[in-house]
Amino acid sequence: MVISFCGHRDFTPDAETEKTIIDILLKYAETEQEVICYTGGYGAFDWFAASCIRKAQQMAKNIRNCLIIPYITVSHLDKINFHAKEFDEIIYPPLENVPPKFAIIRRNEWMVDNSDLLIAYVKYSWGGAARTLEYARRKEVRILLV
Repeated sequence: MVISFCGHRDFTPDAETEKTIIDILLKYAETEQEVICYTGGYGAFDWFAASCIRKAQQMAKNIRNCLIIPYITVSHLDKINFHAKEFDEIIYPPLENVPPKFAIIRRNEWMVDNSDLLIAYVKYSWGGAARTLEYARRKEVRILLV
């Protein structure tokens, strides 16, 4: 089972949303052989989701925490190396021919295309999170709004 996360960069963490996400992950961990989680590493919601995944991993060993990166540049690799210990795997999807201006959009689409479920925190209709949510709806990926 692959679960992707998307949400606003200006997200404010709260205990209720944290509990909801952890409970969802643990529910799937009980019934699935492996739960692979994809986050993007941009903005407050991405880092919050990654933190929730790490907390769920303490209770279920079959959960994986994967960072999906849109670029392989020197400056981006420095950021990745700094955060590498927080993830089980860092994945660079096949985006080498995508112009940098569109890399995050294509990375988000790749995450949706390779997921069974999208957990989304989207409160307004503009920006990357809203665009990713709409893409998931068009692709008929299962969505849980938190």
